[in-house]
Amino acid sequence: MSPGSKVHKMSSPSPITPVGVRRILVADEDHKVVEFIIRTLREDGHEVFHAYDGLSAVELAVALEDRVDLIITNTRVAGLPGVQLIYQLRTHRPDIPIMYIANIDRSTPAIEAKLPRDIPIIREPFTAEQLRAMVNPLLRDTPGMLDVGR
Repeated sequence: MSPGSKVHKMSSPSPITPVGVRRILVADEDHKVVEFIIRTLREDGHEVFHAYDGLSAVELAVALEDRVDLIITNTRVAGLPGVQLIYQLRTHRPDIPIMYIANIDRSTPAIEAKLPRDIPIIREPFTAEQLRAMVNPLLRDTPGMLDVGR
């Protein structure tokens, strides 16, 4: 990690959902949104990493290699527009499912038109149930589950 990078890991031994325990990276500069997503996903037993800036998100995704099952990012992550972040992540992990959070104040149809077609969009504000409804199908499509010894 580069000096000054802000990367945090949070996990919880909560009950496992039908999709199994997965590792999820959340890249967003909005601390309230990040905490809400982490809390929701931890309740489902997932291991969650997060970065508050784009560079840290790319570094973390590269460092974790194939151990991240899903990336959730926003319209703009400090230092890097969300669309640019998605393309950078895809250069390292072309197969990784990515979900895009459309920020009510920043996202526009022009920005969203630049997203790869396979990127689902969830619009703020959203509930925990809406988040799960978007996340769970993406996780079901990823091979394997988090193994304890992985």
